[in-house]
Amino acid sequence: MARTFCLLIGLSTLLFGSEQFWFSYKSVTVNGVSIAEEKNLSPVMVYNQNDATRHLCTLELHNDGKMSNEAFLKKHFDDLIPCFYSLSSHVLAWNTKHQNSQNDRVELVIEPVRFTVVFKDEFATINTFR
Repeated sequence: MARTFCLLIGLSTLLFGSEQFWFSYKSVTVNGVSIAEEKNLSPVMVYNQNDATRHLCTLELHNDGKMSNEAFLKKHFDDLIPCFYSLSSHVLAWNTKHQNSQNDRVELVIEPVRFTVVFKDEFATINTFR
């Protein structure tokens, strides 16, 4: 019974949640030095087929099928970041001065975005949901 339940969960993830992902990113620099970077990419657990998609970008990436899509996207995370700048991203900047010292702090935040990826030929097409 437990084995059947686990197989059912695994099969439903493959059928319904394998192509949709969540993406978010945060980078913090202080005085021009990067002190923190948070990269998040995970599969969507609740799949909704009724949402309309919008083309975001096309990248020269080819997944030969030896890795899962999630592992492949995590490996090429830095290539994905520029696609999401135009969406819900914002920059927070602080500059404080105390006598002879100055501190600069800049945070780049890309809000969580749900997207899908389609690998075709030598390209990966990234689409977001409305």
